[in-house]
Parts: sequence; structure tokens; C-alpha cells
Amino acid sequence: MKTISAFVSEGIATVPELRDALQLAMQLEFSTIPPYLCAQWSIDTGADAGGIAGMIGRIVIQEMYHVALAGNMLSAIGGVPAIANADFIPAYPTNSLPGGIPQALAVDLKPLSNQPQDQSQLDVFLQIEKPEFPPVALLVAVAPSTIGAFYTTLSQAFGTVQNIPFNSNANFVVSGEAVAIRNLGDAQSAIARIKQEGEGLAGDPDEPQGVGTPFAHYYTFKEILKGRRLKKTNGAWSFDGDAIAYPAHIYDFAPSNTVPNPSLTFNRLLATLLTQLQACWTNGAPFDTGAMDDLRTEGTSLIQRGIRPQFVWADPV
Repeated sequence: MKTISAFVSEGIATVPELRDALQLAMQLEFSTIPPYLCAQWSIDTGADAGGIAGMIGRIVIQEMYHVALAGNMLSAIGGVPAIANADFIPAYPTNSLPGGIPQALAVDLKPLSNQPQDQSQLDVFLQIEKPEFPPVALLVAVAPSTIGAFYTTLSQAFGTVQNIPFNSNANFVVSGEAVAIRNLGDAQSAIARIKQEGEGLAGDPDEPQGVGTPFAHYYTFKEILKGRRLKKTNGAWSFDGDAIAYPAHIYDFAPSNTVPNPSLTFNRLLATLLTQLQACWTNGAPFDTGAMDDLRTEGTSLIQRGIRPQFVWADPV
């Protein structure tokens, strides 16, 4: 499969290439979820006066919807999303997101941090979500190909690739922002939503009214890092708004070499979740949120015991 840089530089010319790009989009969106979840779960919610766990949690939910929207687009044009396998889950730490997007700061599964001992997790998250355009208070250098540039290429492909076989009777995941994709307009709307929620709109961190959270992911993470809300004064945005209290207690955790593997149950729950989600596309099974709840409960328990959830495939029992 082509890298994201190749898709961006060469474009997408055929339906098979478009299907490959959408499968890659699913893996790319999923790759952000484990690091964000570990940061969210590391927060002692009883010591979270600023509500930062909820801020990150809303981002995680949107990333899950983005995975589903990419899968729905793929299903709509005759592809079969393939996520229930070990290769779909990235290995952490990594200096490259799926599709070969380089990351100067390693993306890893760590507690939330805003102090750069070796690197802050919030700096890592800003790196992942960096917009194509110059954002407010740009913190990291521009990567050769951003996630936003990739979605721009996907949007262009839906407008130029000939004879895209939309199937209005395809199987879809329908939950929250994840809606059925039945035609070109639906696909373009889904891509626009993914881009706006991730990086916002050029020249303005605001998202369209009524779409997602008040600010795109990049700006939400920047608010947490700065400890201040974005504020617009005399037409200019700055991080000089209301203070955001950083959590008073964060659980530390590290990989465990204990035998038997304490993450085995968690890994099986992760595989179960991916298997159930894939079944939505392959046979029209309804989306079940119970597996997500089970994964959160087990992951939080591991972290509060000082153990890093592995996020690797283990065959469900």
C-alpha cells in the first residue's frame, strides 16, 4: 500500500486506490486512540477540578467516530473494512503514524503530562493533530504530510475518480456522528467533519456551530497544555481565557513483565471490540457499546495498579 506522502503527492486515481486510502485512514485514526485513552485513564477523576479527563474523553469519542466514518465510506464504495487483526493495531512507541507520517516526538502509551522531562504527552498530541495551516501559537514544526493534507487528498479523489460504485444498501456503523454514507455528498460531508474536528478551520480555531466540541482537537490539547481557555479579543485569538486546573493527581504506570500477563484480559477485550465493530460492516451486526465500556473498566483498573495496558491483539476467548 502507498504511504500517505505518496497519496498526497501523487493523488488517488482509481477506485482500488481510494479503497486502500480509506483502509489506511481507519488505521491512522485508530492509532491516536490508545495514547489518548492512556492519558485520559491516568487522570484521577476525583482530583480533576478542570474537567480535563472529560475534554480528552470527548476527543477519543470523536476519533472513534472518525474510524467508523472512514469504514462507512469504504463499505459504501464496495470495500470491506479489515480491523479485526493484529496488524491493524500499531506498535508503541513509534516515530511514524500509519501510512508513514513521521513524528519527531515518539508516540507512546504514557500518563498525561504537561512538563517536558524528556517530552510532554500534550506536546505529542499537538504534533499528531497539527493543522495544515498555521494554527494559533504553533508549537511544533510542520511535518512533510499532515493528516489534514491526507484528508484533502481523499476529498479531491471523491470528486475526480471515475465511476465510484456507491452502494446505498451497504452495511454501516451508525452511532452518534458515525452515519451511513450513501452518495458523494455524504462522503464529502464526512471528510469535512473529520478535518474540522481534528484541526479546525484555516484562520480560526472555531468549529462550525453545532459540530462536535467547541474547538478542534489541536486547540483543545493546547488549552490543556497552556492551562487557559482560548479567548478572542479584538478579533485575535490567544490562550488568555479562563484558567483550566491541571489534575491534582495522575496515576503513573509502566509496562509489566509479570507472568501471567496482567494485560491479557484487556487485550482480549480490545480484540473483541474490533471483531464486533468489523462485524457491523461484514454482516450488518448492530453496534454494541458494551465492549467499549468493558475495555475502559479494565484499562482504568490496570493503570490504577501501575500497569500499562498493552493494546495488542489477543484472540478473544
